[in-house]
Amino acid sequence: MHPLKDLYLHFPFCTGRCEYCAFVSGPPPLDPLAYIDTLLAEARQHNLTFAPLQTLYCGGGTPGLIGSAGFKALNASGLFTFAQGYEWTVELHPRTVTAELLETLATCGVTRLSIGVQSLDDEVLKFCNRRHTAQEALKAVQLARTFIPDTGIDLIAGLPGVDDTLWQETLARCIDLDLPHLSIYALSIDEGSMWEKRGISPPDAESVCDAIAMASARLAEVGLQRYETSNYAREGYRCQHNLNTWHGGNYAGLGRGAASRIGRMRRAGDGTEEPLNELDDALERALTQLRLDEGFCVAACIERFPCLAPYAKAWATILADFHQHGLLTATYAPTTRGYEILDALERALLECVYTE
Repeated sequence: MHPLKDLYLHFPFCTGRCEYCAFVSGPPPLDPLAYIDTLLAEARQHNLTFAPLQTLYCGGGTPGLIGSAGFKALNASGLFTFAQGYEWTVELHPRTVTAELLETLATCGVTRLSIGVQSLDDEVLKFCNRRHTAQEALKAVQLARTFIPDTGIDLIAGLPGVDDTLWQETLARCIDLDLPHLSIYALSIDEGSMWEKRGISPPDAESVCDAIAMASARLAEVGLQRYETSNYAREGYRCQHNLNTWHGGNYAGLGRGAASRIGRMRRAGDGTEEPLNELDDALERALTQLRLDEGFCVAACIERFPCLAPYAKAWATILADFHQHGLLTATYAPTTRGYEILDALERALLECVYTE
């Protein structure tokens, strides 16, 4: 295996738990530098070697909770170097955004920030136990962009208490920020979360799809193009780390809860490893590209993964049928409504393989 060029670091720390979340997380680290040592030990344990990185993504949890000292230690750790034109993304919670931390991140070479806003209504944020206000989120974004201009935000569609009017107001306030990138995720309620235990369910799928379709149209009007199921960006601001994953590339994950995909090995966030055969590996890497606006080319797919050649004719027929029904464009990229049925499209393509 060649040295890896894409790395994800997981920081499983939170000051509290959002009501819909059951991700792996715990309280802020007493010693951030000790956690950096843990990441280094994990890399040694798995014999991971890294070429100069094209992308580094620090996600969570709340990476900002390791503070300036933690990021300085990470940057000086020797775990990675960077290739020319690299991308280094750090996720931040609004309340961890300070001038001191931002100055440290910029000095260390962070090129991109993603701030978890989720909503711009205080009552909704309180109901979610997000632990920040709308005004704090807006101030955090504005401050962050003075240090690192490539700063985007996350929103959640389908949160309880958000009707069409409030959703439109939320989109308008986001547009006023003139952001280069925005992610909109459909609400999912994790098994074991507080909302799941209280019997709170997401709204019906149709209303969530309508909200996302509304957002897609509105954001396109201001130059934020939907380039993946949940992501919108201006020209030149697409997240390169995530694009590597959706293109079926290799990546390493370090930290409690981080997954890896290296060769024909998939390592889950709990550390369990699963070897894949040639066919399963090819299918997994090929079909993630259905999420993108670039279109799905069967010929290019077969050239990259020759073992999929027996299914080319059947796949072409299925894709043409979805196109005829307005769910895929002429290049087999999802239309607005096509994004809503990608699971069905993937199942249809997989049935050609596994029902033989």
